[in-house]
Amino acid sequence: MTDDALRRLGGLVLHALEEALTALERGDLALADRVVRDDLKVNRLRYELEEGITEELSSATGKDVRPLVGALYVLAELERMGDHAEGIAKVALMLGPGPTLAMPGVVHELGRRTLSMVQRTLGALERQDANMARAICLEDDDIDALYDRAYQELISTMVADSSHITEATYMLWITHNLERIADRATNVCERVVYLATGHVEELNVSKY
Repeated sequence: MTDDALRRLGGLVLHALEEALTALERGDLALADRVVRDDLKVNRLRYELEEGITEELSSATGKDVRPLVGALYVLAELERMGDHAEGIAKVALMLGPGPTLAMPGVVHELGRRTLSMVQRTLGALERQDANMARAICLEDDDIDALYDRAYQELISTMVADSSHITEATYMLWITHNLERIADRATNVCERVVYLATGHVEELNVSKY
């Protein structure tokens, strides 16, 4: 039950992030609105699955409960990643179909790298591949570096032209959501290692 549960929720979250980034890139407000509305499905599924796993735990006397305990942690992280994807879609709605400020290339790069990280994290989770999970965590500093570059570029834009303050601020919110998604992906990777080995390793230790 737990493997299927995590696969189902992970699939919804990945789809939400893909659509949020697409809506942002294309200025597709209908798609952004759908991502926002569909977040309710992510929330409902998380709590439905959590109730099922908790019920399993209550009758798991004498069984290995590690998969169930690990799954509970992962469900919470995935649901929060969905919330951040919803946050990106909300910003797309606020920016509208044709913002006057072009999205910096570094923000697009941050989006691509974060999406790739989530895709591979879900793959590591499905296969319970501890080595893959550890390798993914090493990318977190790269994500943080991209976040810092985006932050500095957007702040410089605000200083240079006050007419862009509102849109640049919205774009800062996007970068924050992406950075948080990447952090939560590394948290999931830590749980993958736990599920695979039975040992908790602190992998999400940034140099920043």
